[in-house]
Amino acid sequence: MQDTIVVLSKSRRFAGLVARTLRCRQIYCLPAALDTPASEICKLSPKGVLLAEPDGAADALDGLDFEILNLDVPVLALGGAVAPLCSHFGGGVGQPMEDRTVTLSLQDAVLFQDISGGERRLRGVRELLLPDSLQPLATATERVIGFQHAALPLYGFQYPVERNDPDAAQLLYNFARGICGCRETWTDDAIIDQALQQIRDAAPEGRVLCAVSGGVDSAVCARLASLAVGSRLVCLFVDTGLLRRGEPEEVMRAYQDQLGLTVAHVDARKTFLDALSGVSSWDEKEQTASRLMTRILQEQLSGSPDIHTFVMGTNFNDTLFGCAPSAASVGKSVLCQPIGSLFKEEVRRLALALELPASIVMRQPFPSSGLALRIMGAVTEERLNLLRVADDCFTSEIREGGYDRRLWQYYATLIESPDRPDGYAVCLRAVQAQQENATAARLPFDVLERATRRIRDALPCVSRVVYDLTPSAHYGELE
Repeated sequence: MQDTIVVLSKSRRFAGLVARTLRCRQIYCLPAALDTPASEICKLSPKGVLLAEPDGAADALDGLDFEILNLDVPVLALGGAVAPLCSHFGGGVGQPMEDRTVTLSLQDAVLFQDISGGERRLRGVRELLLPDSLQPLATATERVIGFQHAALPLYGFQYPVERNDPDAAQLLYNFARGICGCRETWTDDAIIDQALQQIRDAAPEGRVLCAVSGGVDSAVCARLASLAVGSRLVCLFVDTGLLRRGEPEEVMRAYQDQLGLTVAHVDARKTFLDALSGVSSWDEKEQTASRLMTRILQEQLSGSPDIHTFVMGTNFNDTLFGCAPSAASVGKSVLCQPIGSLFKEEVRRLALALELPASIVMRQPFPSSGLALRIMGAVTEERLNLLRVADDCFTSEIREGGYDRRLWQYYATLIESPDRPDGYAVCLRAVQAQQENATAARLPFDVLERATRRIRDALPCVSRVVYDLTPSAHYGELE
């Protein structure tokens, strides 16, 4: 059985960050809602539990089943979960400390192995007034900010878990490995073996259908399914007419020539364009495209009675944010999601281990409604063609300058021109991932100038090109 650390939090993004940090150290970590009952946690047979909240609100642990503290497994509270836990045991909590540099002092404990004290800048920290049942573990300028329970395997430390912080990663590793005794078994080979077995269990007989889009998720699923069931696999590519310039041809070429897979092609360009006619809102475009894609897949499945299993590239990010499909969407076929437990970066890592082409491994995330989502207003064939050209000009400039490896996403959007009633404006977007959001990349001005020149030379109807500096908290805001 896989050694598991369960992380409980009200914040899905923060829980995901903690889980990814531990998984990078090859220790399996599963995010769950803070109000998950202790009985459900027991069924997972965890080696330890993390209580992680990003802020210091007094109600940070509201909804927690405190029976979790009596499961006889180690528990570590982090960040905003520490102060209310101290209060739960009868302690007190002082006023928030000012966000300034403090002198961090750490006890000689397994939790702090290979982590040094000294001057740190901590945010949202409160002084803890400990009851007799809690013993001090860490102080900030002589004020207690961490504790250990005298009798229970319970720890609390007001230390922020932030992206790319080696001490935060070491702290989580010390808890999981040193205190909980977790084995480092979350390796590429183990993940591949687990996914292959999942597919074989779901498809003991009959043909297997895998929907592919050209993205890394579906490509990894297709490769895994091919390894699991061999010639029983058939891949399906639906050309929605909403892809970027040259992508349909690239997808077919990559799967057939480079991966050696059989791919059925469905030309649904007119169907999608007709369905999106007159649709302007973001939500409606997503819903329309999703419903139509589901209908096309159901038609393919119902028209092929020898297909018993449908493999879909749903990853853990989709599950965490409520975007995973239901089994009802594939009718009588068995729905198999072999990468459903993997975060996006883990899927990319697996793609490298499976030796997929770089063009697939590094493909940018793309909304299910494709370019339709990047057209502000109604979707028409003319506007789709204009956006393809503008997007190609910008992305080519980014890649030629070697900036693509430093960016999470970069693309163009099309809007109606504020200057000419019959013209258009292009908005350029390039972002880098931060702690829990994405911020605009500081591209060199000459790159933006060259991209603007290329777009306006190629598209005389574009009267204005702008660069979007707006930060985003989630994928919807990013788009």
